[in-house]
Amino acid sequence: MRRYLIIFLAIIFSIGLFFLTKYILNKVTKNNQLFYSTLVSVIGFCIFILFSFLYLEIDSFDPSFSYQPPSLIDGKVKDGNFSK
Repeated sequence: MRRYLIIFLAIIFSIGLFFLTKYILNKVTKNNQLFYSTLVSVIGFCIFILFSFLYLEIDSFDPSFSYQPPSLIDGKVKDGNFSK
């Protein structure tokens, strides 16, 4: 679910960046403003995706651990835990 949220936010961010760049270049009356706006938007999309995935996945769980769910032993619940 996180990955879809990141992609959705990156698309919204890049569209906003596209229109902002196009607006600024329109005020400056720069030629090829559509090309520059698209280029800035694509670069912004890539940077947003990269930093978002790095930020959200740094503290993700180590896949080498195995999980033991809680169990019932002698009428008592033994807590679950992660072990190597």
